[in-house]
Amino acid sequence: MRLHRLLPLCVALGGCALEPDDPIYLSGTVLQADGSPWRGGPLSLLRPRKVDFRLNEFGSEVFSTRYEPWAGVTPDAEGLFLHRLNARDVGADGLDHPHPWTDVTAFQLHLPREDGGKDFLSFQATLDADLPPLRPWESHARTVDEAGGVRLDWEPVVPTADIPEPEYFVLLQGQDGVAWKVLAGSDAPWLTPELAEDFTTQARVQAVSKGARVWFKNTLYYNAVSESPPVPLPFAGQVPASRGAGCALKSGPLEPCPFTDGRLTLARVGTRKESLPEELFILLKEPVRPRRVILRGLDSLGDVLHVEGSVDGTTWLPLGDSAPFPPFGTSVPAPYVDDPAEQAAEELYLDVALAAEAPAVSRLRLWLTARYSDGSTGVGQFSRLREVSVFGEPAID
Repeated sequence: MRLHRLLPLCVALGGCALEPDDPIYLSGTVLQADGSPWRGGPLSLLRPRKVDFRLNEFGSEVFSTRYEPWAGVTPDAEGLFLHRLNARDVGADGLDHPHPWTDVTAFQLHLPREDGGKDFLSFQATLDADLPPLRPWESHARTVDEAGGVRLDWEPVVPTADIPEPEYFVLLQGQDGVAWKVLAGSDAPWLTPELAEDFTTQARVQAVSKGARVWFKNTLYYNAVSESPPVPLPFAGQVPASRGAGCALKSGPLEPCPFTDGRLTLARVGTRKESLPEELFILLKEPVRPRRVILRGLDSLGDVLHVEGSVDGTTWLPLGDSAPFPPFGTSVPAPYVDDPAEQAAEELYLDVALAAEAPAVSRLRLWLTARYSDGSTGVGQFSRLREVSVFGEPAID
């Protein structure tokens, strides 16, 4: 089953279009967690289907991506498999065929699991490909109590063949998006009731290895992804004081406010009057002594977020600033998502601690500082956002 035995002669000699029924082979090895040959039954080969197809406000076609089972792959007694596709299935015949897929070269190969965890390869194939080994991850993910919350701990992924060492992410997943994410190693993976809010009571650890296998006339790019089963959190989430609050731009209110509704859908901050606004106002239902502001899924042109408070909307007091964002153009590791439109790598999740002596306010103003290439600074701009959460104490007369 070695790849050089499978390459069609015309490809090996320099490349040419194949006939629609010419074979394309996927080969590979599947292992048990202890490294012995796989005994756990057939694997599922998935493809990405276009769903929720629609036209946006500019008349362009947009859709969501959902991977769905397409074929079964059965390893032999040694954990080896050789699965045949046709050239038409991956566009290797150079012809246009009607299909429902977002990309005819995109696939996922999944191990079966019944504990809520995941182990799969996400890859693109146009010619014969020898895939990296698939092996389940026994993460033993668990919570460890810390002051004010918990952190997650787990066993590392066992090194296998040429798969690179993974990045690890701690994720809180809500029904309609990611509620929080932490890259392990860059920050302590702490979780608190405020970060969980009422979106979820379970966390996951995701391990992602990005790699490539290079052959003559063909390169296989892949993600080896494993997710722990859901890990229950030992506390109930908290509902923020900003739930159901109004929000506005300089040009007027956003009605209803999409950033305080308890949903994690990504929404544009701007309007036709202000396509990239410089300020976002949160209008609380009653005065609050704010202690922290959490932004989920911020996509912006800026480097630091500033939070100010006011009682009357005229006099504004500085309350706190975020840590500096990663420099523009910096490659920031991001969790794996099936749908590229579901979450962009540029999205930021910010937990801004406010001054302990912050007074009671009824309005908050959020704005950004932007650094320019010449070293100067200016006011940044908001692009998209999922949710703003303000936590604090009720004002006491």
